[in-house]
Amino acid sequence: MRFVILKDISPEAARDRTVKAVFDVLKNIAETQIMDFDISLMQKLRKDDAAFNLAIGKRHDFLQGAISAIMEWMGNEFVGSPAYTHYVCLDKFTTKSLLNSYGIPTPPGALFNGNDFVGDIPTPPLIVKPVAEGSGIGVDSDSLCDNVERAKETAKRKFEKFGEPIMIEKYLSGTELTIGILGYGSELKILPPLEIDFSDLPRGVERFYSQRVKEEYASQTIYRCPANLGEKIYNDVINIAKKTFEVTKARDYLRVDMRLDGGQPYVIEVNSMPGLDPQNSDIPKMVRAMSKDYNWLIKSIVKRSLQTLGV
Repeated sequence: MRFVILKDISPEAARDRTVKAVFDVLKNIAETQIMDFDISLMQKLRKDDAAFNLAIGKRHDFLQGAISAIMEWMGNEFVGSPAYTHYVCLDKFTTKSLLNSYGIPTPPGALFNGNDFVGDIPTPPLIVKPVAEGSGIGVDSDSLCDNVERAKETAKRKFEKFGEPIMIEKYLSGTELTIGILGYGSELKILPPLEIDFSDLPRGVERFYSQRVKEEYASQTIYRCPANLGEKIYNDVINIAKKTFEVTKARDYLRVDMRLDGGQPYVIEVNSMPGLDPQNSDIPKMVRAMSKDYNWLIKSIVKRSLQTLGV
């Protein structure tokens, strides 16, 4: 067999660092090659190749879902979730609708589709964000609104800017958590919940994961792992994370972002291809809190693929 690590043609620095780090682990397991994802990929792949996708593509192209779909169509083994999971999780409102239908708590919200507001807008405070952006894109200080009319105006303005539906969601001011899950089927490893604490940010900077907080204030954001949670809340968080993994049909690795409100955890986002940057990404932080290393993390992620291929 051969591992093929797929990357963007011109990846950003953190993504390029991830590609190299994953390669350094996989090359000690099997033959490993790094390939740009382009239209020639299908001619380059061998039948015994297992793809490890790290390409995220451009805005709105849902590339990680497309790559899984291509692998499924070609019959190649691949690391990570199926296309279904990616397409569901790449649209925050679709994710919310699916989770709610299975009784998984998410903050109430509505959608602006460019013409109408779909669903009931909750009582303020509200947070307004595009449904299909990552890395905090489209989330800024204007996203937090203290009345419905301002939220509607913000949604319309963001729709004009981003050209995609905009979600208006109840803003929860409680503790922000993220939970990593590794494995498949009944063989799941729940990583220690990571608390993201914004209390040390300068005055006037928003207390949520906006784009500028992620890009400019990461060093002033407190990451506490394992999070300081009481037993009941901890068990609720773990159970919700497991159920989210199951209903989204995820496999190998997933990250579930939550906020607490009155002791109740609510899912605010599900990342079907979470970052694996060994320096800054959340899942490696959780692994370090377990006294495990990056080598252990990547081996855990590819375990199912190796078993499927009989390696």
